[in-house]
Amino acid sequence: MPLGPAIRRLLGPRQARLLGRWYRAIFVDLATEAAALATVIPRDAYLLDIGGGDGEPLNHLLALRGDLRVTTLDPGPVVGQWIDGCYAGRVARLPGTSLADYVAAGQPAPDAILIADVMHHIPESARSAFLQDLRALLERAPQLRIIVKDVEPGSWRARLGYWSDRYVTGDPDVSPISRERLVRLLEEALGPLRKQHTNLFEADSPNYAIAFFR
Repeated sequence: MPLGPAIRRLLGPRQARLLGRWYRAIFVDLATEAAALATVIPRDAYLLDIGGGDGEPLNHLLALRGDLRVTTLDPGPVVGQWIDGCYAGRVARLPGTSLADYVAAGQPAPDAILIADVMHHIPESARSAFLQDLRALLERAPQLRIIVKDVEPGSWRARLGYWSDRYVTGDPDVSPISRERLVRLLEEALGPLRKQHTNLFEADSPNYAIAFFR
């Protein structure tokens, strides 16, 4: 078992969440991230959160944007376990579900998709298939906003995050993705796109967030 899950199991849910908040703060300021994301999500949006994990980042976004409805999905057996109870009525959880599963099931098309700290966990060999699933949703919903939050490689903080993903999270396929590479990948898969950069990179480098839309 990777180090991270082993520590969480040892500590139990409450202590693991407290430690997780401290540890995550080394790499990203979640309040700053949420403020940046809030600027590129349409009003009254139905947001699909891809690879939602424990859901802690959503708490900050939901606090800022009382108009949002969210579905958070993750291929893992549990998703959104750390989302605060006060937001339960605004969040649907789909554990054991990939984007491909969501598309194949004919689920409602969202107004916006959030892909936060997910792209660098998708092996390069699997990114094309993931983006084709994204394209299928975009064809169903041409007004869809695709919002990607990730980490620009090259800095000490980015390198520390890489080693954390590799040896604490236990992901052998982690592959950092720059803003330039991300833009190129999406345009190759989805065609010409407009882009709206948030201020996240300036506010909390090396984290960045970009919205893509037609």
